[in-house]
Amino acid sequence: MTDLETTVREFFNDYGRISNDALKDESLVDIDRITAFFAAYFVGSTPQAVFGGANDEKLREVIPQGFARYREVGGRQMLMTGMKVTPLNDLHAVAEVGWDFVYVGKAGENGNIRFTNFYFVTLAGGQPRIFAYVTGDEEKAMKDHGLI
Repeated sequence: MTDLETTVREFFNDYGRISNDALKDESLVDIDRITAFFAAYFVGSTPQAVFGGANDEKLREVIPQGFARYREVGGRQMLMTGMKVTPLNDLHAVAEVGWDFVYVGKAGENGNIRFTNFYFVTLAGGQPRIFAYVTGDEEKAMKDHGLI
């Protein structure tokens, strides 16, 4: 394993732990730590849209809202299930990260939504940062599981 792969794996282990903590407990949403995972500007692609955003005050506002929404639909944990890191060059990699969204549904049933996201990471500037990501259809998955 290369130094880049090791760095990216450690980065996502931290990202996963901090995100899971934020999902489990509103008081553990560490906006400074979460925003530090993202580059000054980043791009996201979902089935609904491709968008870009700055790592600014607006991002700081929506982060707790996103975790609150996951809790509202029954989210209890967001666990990493696996990771494949593909180096692109000395400063860039793609991390294919498997996630398991553990929830308690409206009728009290336990369930899981498993999915994979792709994150483009740069080490330009010395620290790893997400500058782009690609996700599946989260809204459809939540509807299919009766969460929304």
